[in-house]
Amino acid sequence: MSQPSLQEINENIQVAVKNGRYLTLKTHRMTEMVEKHIQYALESILDKTQKAPLIHTLYTILKELVINGCKANQKRIFFDEVGLNIKDAAQYDEGIAKYRDTFSEKMSLEYGMKARRKGYFVLIDFNFDDTGLTIEVVNNTPIAPQEEHAMREKLKKAMGYNDIAEFYMDQAMLGESEGAGLGLALVIILLKGEGVDPKLFRIMIREDRTIARLEIPFSEKFVSKRDVA
Repeated sequence: MSQPSLQEINENIQVAVKNGRYLTLKTHRMTEMVEKHIQYALESILDKTQKAPLIHTLYTILKELVINGCKANQKRIFFDEVGLNIKDAAQYDEGIAKYRDTFSEKMSLEYGMKARRKGYFVLIDFNFDDTGLTIEVVNNTPIAPQEEHAMREKLKKAMGYNDIAEFYMDQAMLGESEGAGLGLALVIILLKGEGVDPKLFRIMIREDRTIARLEIPFSEKFVSKRDVA
């Protein structure tokens, strides 16, 4: 059976947005077509809710979150293939060094296909109405303990910045120009630039999955999941 075309999938997205308030996309790797689906879904939702000016910021954020989820799944496969335990501190350091030395863009596409065969995926859930938009990006692998610590430290530091260039310059001076958490710090700074409380962005780690949740209020009637018992 042939794969549906970009137009066919976008038409399905349009129908789902028009007729409801919930939409889910699923992917195993980030490709140009996946990027287009994400952008079209956001445009459709924001047009419906009359919040089109948010498209650039939300697309940048969502793309970052989906890439992170795909990379986490691919990294897990890589560790399995080289016979190292990603949860063990010493083996993690050895494995991540090998990963950085050998992994390439070409391998990313290959490992995306492996992720599909092995049952690893990234789900993008949109829940929206006139009061606000909630997006959850879920990948079915947890973050390694070392990466969680680095991520939370950078998110904490990002809270003190309003300018992404200043943040990256300071990180570069500390020798941390790449690595876990820098892209998520971008999320915090972009949200602050739109006047959105960065506390409405959360990373939740479960035993079998990682959830990145972003909430964007459109009105005072919006109820955050954080406020629901």
